[in-house]
Amino acid sequence: MAIAQSLLAMAEEEIARQNCTRLEMARVEYGALSGVAPESLHFAFEVLTRGTPHESARLELIRLPLRLRCPFCGAVFGGEGQDALLQPCPGCGEQFGHVVEQGKELLLSRLEAR
Repeated sequence: MAIAQSLLAMAEEEIARQNCTRLEMARVEYGALSGVAPESLHFAFEVLTRGTPHESARLELIRLPLRLRCPFCGAVFGGEGQDALLQPCPGCGEQFGHVVEQGKELLLSRLEAR
């Protein structure tokens, strides 16, 4: 609920700056390790916009894949969820110390309003 409240507050602030009053669509990009539960975020967004000018606004969620970089050989590779952090590097076989290049994000990347 807190994530949805923050996203909606940021959206309302931006559409007000653009002299708009009604949110039509908000696109959120989130990483595999961000802790976002898509179904819960959709539900919270729907509850928060009910009875407001934004009631029929769409929430588009885009999941960003996990991208890791090996600090030893520089190989870049991916995986799914927390378990991927423990997989060996496909380049050198090192199992620990991978740097997360993508996967922790939570971005309000696009708004449509009128």
